[in-house]
Amino acid sequence: MRTVFHVSTTDQLSYVDAKVTNLLADDSLTVTAVAVVVDNPAVIDAAAGGDGRERVETVLAAGGDDADTAVRVCANALRGATATLEDLPAGVERASSGVGELTRLQADGWSYIRP
Repeated sequence: MRTVFHVSTTDQLSYVDAKVTNLLADDSLTVTAVAVVVDNPAVIDAAAGGDGRERVETVLAAGGDDADTAVRVCANALRGATATLEDLPAGVERASSGVGELTRLQADGWSYIRP
């Protein structure tokens, strides 16, 4: 099973790491991949430092050897952010667009969650 979380507010960023961790810890599911797609400049800026950065790092490390985890930021939102891709934690990827990434993943069978 593969799941994508759509994060478009700083409030959602504040707990997405717990949601991802809880999903991966659920022994009733076999989760092979989790992605977090961010499509808001303010969330990108929050993910570049402090608590937001720690949460993104937690998501990226959450899968361990059992599941792939990814954080992808919308290129359009990135243009509106103060932070650059280089300011974000190592491993954060750029998506051509947030809505495009969500559409691609869902078309490929990923489950969609908006926390």
